[in-house]
Amino acid sequence: MKRVFIKTQLSTIIGLYLSSSLVYAQTTEQDTDEDLGLEVIEVTAQKRVQNLQELPIAVSVFNSEAIREQGISDVEDLSLFAPNVQISETPAGSTGATIAIRGSVTINPAITWEPTTGVYIDGVFVSKNVGGLFDVAAIDRVEILRGPQGTLYGKNTIGGAINIITRKPAGELGGEVRVGAGNYGLSDFYVSADSALINDSLSLNFTANKRDRDGFYDNLSANSPITKFKELDSLSMRFAALYEHSETLNFYYVYDSSDKDLTPPLGQVNIPSLMPDDVKSRQESAALDGVDFDRSKSTGHALTVTWDAGKDLQVKSISALRDIDYADTVDADGADLIGFHTVRRVKHEQFTQEVQFIGSTGEINYVGGLFYMTEESDADNPFTLGFGTLNNFYGVETESMAAFAHADYDINEKLRLTAGLRWTTEEKTLYIERPDDFSFAFFFPLARTTANDTWNNTTAMISLNYELADNIQTYGKISQGWKAGGFNGEAPNAELAIKPYDAEEVLAYEWGLKSRWLDQRLQANIAVFYNDVTDMQMSEFLGAYSDIQNAGSANISGLEVEIVAAISQNLSANFNYGLLNTDYDEFITFDVVTGLPNEVTNTAEFPYSPEKKWSIGLNYQAEISVGQLIVSADYSYVDDHFPYHNQPSADFTRIASYSIFNARITLSEIAGSNFDLAVWGKNILDEEYRINGLPVADATGTFIGGLNYYGNPATFGVELSYRF
Repeated sequence: MKRVFIKTQLSTIIGLYLSSSLVYAQTTEQDTDEDLGLEVIEVTAQKRVQNLQELPIAVSVFNSEAIREQGISDVEDLSLFAPNVQISETPAGSTGATIAIRGSVTINPAITWEPTTGVYIDGVFVSKNVGGLFDVAAIDRVEILRGPQGTLYGKNTIGGAINIITRKPAGELGGEVRVGAGNYGLSDFYVSADSALINDSLSLNFTANKRDRDGFYDNLSANSPITKFKELDSLSMRFAALYEHSETLNFYYVYDSSDKDLTPPLGQVNIPSLMPDDVKSRQESAALDGVDFDRSKSTGHALTVTWDAGKDLQVKSISALRDIDYADTVDADGADLIGFHTVRRVKHEQFTQEVQFIGSTGEINYVGGLFYMTEESDADNPFTLGFGTLNNFYGVETESMAAFAHADYDINEKLRLTAGLRWTTEEKTLYIERPDDFSFAFFFPLARTTANDTWNNTTAMISLNYELADNIQTYGKISQGWKAGGFNGEAPNAELAIKPYDAEEVLAYEWGLKSRWLDQRLQANIAVFYNDVTDMQMSEFLGAYSDIQNAGSANISGLEVEIVAAISQNLSANFNYGLLNTDYDEFITFDVVTGLPNEVTNTAEFPYSPEKKWSIGLNYQAEISVGQLIVSADYSYVDDHFPYHNQPSADFTRIASYSIFNARITLSEIAGSNFDLAVWGKNILDEEYRINGLPVADATGTFIGGLNYYGNPATFGVELSYRF
């Protein structure tokens, strides 16, 4: 039985990692090594089915086999093996997403701020980072696109896009049941079932995944309701219905939900003046009284209607509703006392409608579309500072509309021209209210205050793709990206809250080489890029509030190398390397109290932008007497980097370089049956490493250290699955 496995982060490296992504190469089933070859992978990154190696775009692809084998349930698990991509939990919570691609990132998941990377589920844009690390059942494929995405995807984004495609109903009776267990009391139950065709036109699929785990660390505080940090209680479900009305018209409905009821992660205080700041040392316990819950629930409804209109034209409509209900608590003082605690309760609803026109005429292939989104987000975000609680309410309503077009033209047999254009208008309305009749720090009572503004933009891209020889292509591309401006709901006063910050723009240059050698047994892909960013939106955590300002300008350049090799009939290997160079051309901040300028061009850091990232992996497959044996292992390295741009917050929360080793052994089709058995390990060497943090201030408001959060310790488990 032939299988293709794609490499991912925390578990095994299985399969194929193609294009400007790291895709594992699994050999074809031939009798001799001379007949080995890498599989051809087709994706829909440009809204139609294309060979990944022929696309003038940097994209990482992970298929369903790898996702299943590695237990991947959210986008964080994909981070290590996509060059110049850094994905992390947000500080103090396990379900907020911080996603950085090529140095572009939104570090605060506040509902009034825009993400730099678009996350899509079955073509539906997920507009908020808060609650962004939700579980998704029945994933068929994930595509991570690096670089500005403005002319193809529903929302214009600066850094890139993460496109999650769930599995469509198979149209025949069948399914899978999987049970798993591991250390720290882990239990994992997964079931997926497909119906047979109903009336020859309707097919259904239902999938559910329940995961539970004890906490990793002890909470020693008698004043907190939780005794363990980072307990896991997660239920994700998905229902899909495909109705094929005719050969030219079908309807595809998907409902998905993710319900996480966790305990907060452990915040570890590091104050250099009082204790050694050992960024590699992870505590096993702490006493925090202000940590109660870390919950998120997200649901989505999506209806996709596809009509083949004839004459090489397909019309597709994607209508969707999504909502997020999120709540967490933060003990920001890092001690067992009523110092600085916060609670954040968020409700978010969005509606999106996209219409796409996909077709060809002569030598031109095109995608055109219209996009509309409206969203409403509300936050109840009280602060407690020792002597009292300040109630704090804010929210934003957004209406976004866009029209886009993208086309490619074969100038001759070797040269292809691709171009795209997008127009966007986005309107936002902010409200903020603090009804309390006392004040502290910079906070003062605020009557309900509102602000409104609109941002407009037109972006373009153009690329040339040239075939140097069989299986060797090179491309050059110029593209623009844009992120709308907005308002700061976490501002300390009304004056700053109603003052809009500007839109962020990027002009990106990219050259790439995609190649296969040695009878398609070796794949080598290279991408080099240079991004010129203006009005970079930078968030600064200042204790009891946050500030967001536009950096004057910055340049980001980098290199991405990905190599895949089919070494023998049974053994494949891969290597990927990302290099990132970041510089501010000009960065002047303005003090929120005095209004005076502060030159930080030479001292500010780039958040979540390690200079070097690389990984290496091996995958071995062989038929043995009792089934098919699959052994895989991967080793990944991430360089030093910082969660914040401003000092001293950046130094107090610095993330030292770290390495992760994962492995997995699977015995599939045991004794000719439909049973598979696997054992796995993640972070096997128990590397102690930070992933994010919050600066800690003294009584005068001066930052003196960091409240830092660490990656998971070594975990191990076993899985038994049965296909029917």
